Parts: sequence; structure tokens; C-alpha cells
Amino acid sequence: MSPRIYVASLTDYNSGILHGEWIDADQDADAIHQDVQAMLAESPTAKRYGEVAEEWAIHDDDEFDGIPISEWDSFERVSKLAALLTSHPSALVAHFVEDGQAVEDIPDLISDRLMGEYQESTELRAVAAHHMEYLEGRQDIPEDIREHLGAIATAKARDDLNGGAWDTVELRGPSGSTFYLLSC
Repeated sequence: MSPRIYVASLTDYNSGILHGEWIDADQDADAIHQDVQAMLAESPTAKRYGEVAEEWAIHDDDEFDGIPISEWDSFERVSKLAALLTSHPSALVAHFVEDGQAVEDIPDLISDRLMGEYQESTELRAVAAHHMEYLEGRQDIPEDIREHLGAIATAKARDDLNGGAWDTVELRGPSGSTFYLLSC
């Protein structure tokens, strides 16, 4: 599933009515704006009172992998983030966003990273920490494999940063337990 945002009509929201739409964020900003305008044109409150609904807010997001989207984010930023998330490892994009990099600069930073011109140790640790947090939250990992989560997270981070992707990896613990790790 590609990144998407839930945009709500504030005319309806202020009247106690939930009216909005999930909109694909992996399109250009003008297309997102057109989708929002189409949603606003169907405002029940505006139709009831013969008004025009004009105000909106982003009330939710999906598939942005923890990258914060505010209710007033521009469609340009949302569109650029969605494009990055569909073309690069999400942990890498999230690392640069969390590092305070401007969204416009991230493609060049990723390119520099892939060309070896970016300090990998800091980046590798950040992406590995993302995977470690995910793995630690899993309750289905056997204890004898759990003690190796740091190495697994680092290996997964290296794979992500080098453009690879694991679909499924079988892990066997010292006591013979088996765990299948799907790409996270």
C-alpha cells in the first residue's frame, strides 16, 4: 500500500460531522489538491446551507512509517515524502527526516550515501536502531534468537542501506528453534 492521508472538511467537522477522504499521497501536490477539492465539494454541511466548504485539515496518515505529518502540512511536502518512501528504504528516509534535513535535500543525501560520500556509521546505527525497536516489540521471537537481535538489526540495516530487501529469512537459534523474519 502506498502512503496516504486522511483529509477532513473543517466545515463539517465544526458542525459535528465527520466528512473526509483517504487520499493517495504518492501523486503530485496538484493532484492531491484536486482530490481535496472534490471531497470538499461533497460536504454535507455546505450542501445543507448552500455554502462552499473551503477549509480542510489532515487528520490521519498511513504508510509514512513514523514520519510525522501535521494537520497543516503542505501537499508539496506530503507528496515529496510519499515519493521518497515509495522509492527508497523507509528507515533511510525516516533517518534523514529525523535528522532535520529538508525534504527537498533528501534525494541528494541518499544519492551521496549510495555513492559512498555520506558517513555510514551514524546512518547505519540510526537505521539499525529503527529495526531493533521493531524486533524488540515482537513477542514471537524465541529467546535463543532474541539474544542476537542487535546483529540481526544491523544486518537488516546494511541490507536496507545498500538497496536490498529481505522478503523472508529463516533464523535458527542455538537450541534449534526457528523464526522467520519478514522484511520490516
